[in-house]
Amino acid sequence: MNKTILRGLILGVFVATIFFVNLAASQDAGQTGEVVEAATAETAEAATKKPLFNLDKTAPPQSLGEMATDQVETVKKLATLIIEFFVKYSFQVLGGIIVLVLGWFIGGFISRRLLLFFDGKKFDVTVSKFIAQCVKLMVMVFAVIVALGKFGIEIAPLIAGLSVAGFGLSFALQGPLSNYAAGVSLIFTKPFKVGDIVEVAGRTGEVLEIKLPRTELRTVDGVLIMIPNNDIVGEIIHNCSEFKRVDIEVGVAYSCDVDKAIQIIRDIIKADQRINQGAKAQIGIQGFGDSSVDLQARVWCPQDQYYQVLYEVNKKIFDAFNQNGIVIPFPQRDVHVIKNEV
Repeated sequence: MNKTILRGLILGVFVATIFFVNLAASQDAGQTGEVVEAATAETAEAATKKPLFNLDKTAPPQSLGEMATDQVETVKKLATLIIEFFVKYSFQVLGGIIVLVLGWFIGGFISRRLLLFFDGKKFDVTVSKFIAQCVKLMVMVFAVIVALGKFGIEIAPLIAGLSVAGFGLSFALQGPLSNYAAGVSLIFTKPFKVGDIVEVAGRTGEVLEIKLPRTELRTVDGVLIMIPNNDIVGEIIHNCSEFKRVDIEVGVAYSCDVDKAIQIIRDIIKADQRINQGAKAQIGIQGFGDSSVDLQARVWCPQDQYYQVLYEVNKKIFDAFNQNGIVIPFPQRDVHVIKNEV
């Protein structure tokens, strides 16, 4: 309830400020022309009567006292003009600053509320952030336009000038701007999302954040990689976010019961709940080595549990083979020492 009252007060202050600024501006509008004309006439009259500096070489030189008096009068006139300017335009300048500050806070407040709303509705994180940033930018642009109007700046010529400048900059900044366009494409086509494991542009890692200019990945080694979005769009993307294949390889001695070894591996795989039982496991003889029959099992597990499944299944196979007398051979060399008898 306190937050609701505070928000209402902020909006009330915002509306009241704009009202009083407009009121002050309308009251000062009729006097602005008179002040400027009076100041201009006074300045012209002062310049006609006596210049700031005596540049006439034929005129008699002034004494130090006269020069000091002229400088003091000039400073007084400038100070008067400055004071009159601030008196007439202080409300407009203050109003413009207040509009900018309130626009910044209101834009941030709306952006945060939108993020909370989207989070409660389970919206995609990237799309939620994009919409919130766009809304905040729109509020800020509106505040800047209102503030420029309070400062007395014509909006139409300014927008026309910015349009021409933006058209020229679009050619000079084709590379960076293409990254932003590619970022918008990634946000709405959603080939991957935050938290997915992807392989793109020759890099593999977890997607941390999808921004307009770039996409941030975190590799298995903990390295942060930033890839420009223009290098992602149009490339082949491998999304390995759901399941990843685990290749389990083990060798058994030629003298052992291979069928029994395969059945032991199959039982271990069926008992592991992390392994996707919907994708049928492939288990068989991969090849024949110098000292072992090489067995291989191909199973699928969640991407984030890949190494846990690999390590623990290997350990279970090793223990089960030892309990059932299945020998895992290893290369060894016999050295025979022959002694010559004298």
